[in-house]
Amino acid sequence: MGPSGSGKSTLLNILGAMDIPTSGTVIVNEINIANLPERKLSGYRKNTVGFIFQNFYLLPNVDVIGNVLIPLTPYGIKDEDRTRAQEILEIVGLGNRTHTKVRKLSGGESQRVAIARALINDPKIILADEPTGNLDSETGKSIIELLIKLAEKGKTLIIVTHDPRVAGLISEHPLGQNIWIKDGKLSKDPTYDMYCWDINSNASDP
Repeated sequence: MGPSGSGKSTLLNILGAMDIPTSGTVIVNEINIANLPERKLSGYRKNTVGFIFQNFYLLPNVDVIGNVLIPLTPYGIKDEDRTRAQEILEIVGLGNRTHTKVRKLSGGESQRVAIARALINDPKIILADEPTGNLDSETGKSIIELLIKLAEKGKTLIIVTHDPRVAGLISEHPLGQNIWIKDGKLSKDPTYDMYCWDINSNASDP
């Protein structure tokens, strides 16, 4: 959790090897991914991480299963991939919408497609950037509960959110913890006041 501009999305992009840090190290499974060449970073993105975005980033005129299979397109889609995609859609509650065009789905259904897409490569780490940001309260809660179930099955789940209700669901779970970020710095301290301006009281007016 953290205010806008604190570095939440940047942190996810670095963990997902979408952005390269200007300094320091990024250790994942005892490997410094900040030093990997692009060829190995591509393999890391394919095999280790799955992304879930607030705005879904689905192809509206492609059917549900086609969107789920998009990450596999560069590698060639096999029959077993389609079978796996169907199985994942059953898990996220869309088994009966396989051939529906995405533009006909609700926001909650679209987010479930995005989750299925993130799972198609069986990633060890799922990075979710404001996954409930465009959803109503009830749908948002169901999405977080679905993500928690994935964590219970052994996935590492990192969620960026502004929503204290999401943070509450996470902190109440035995596997969950909240981490606060402010101006690029992390803290596990629940008293960390991320919403307080750090302005010197003696500073002149801007």
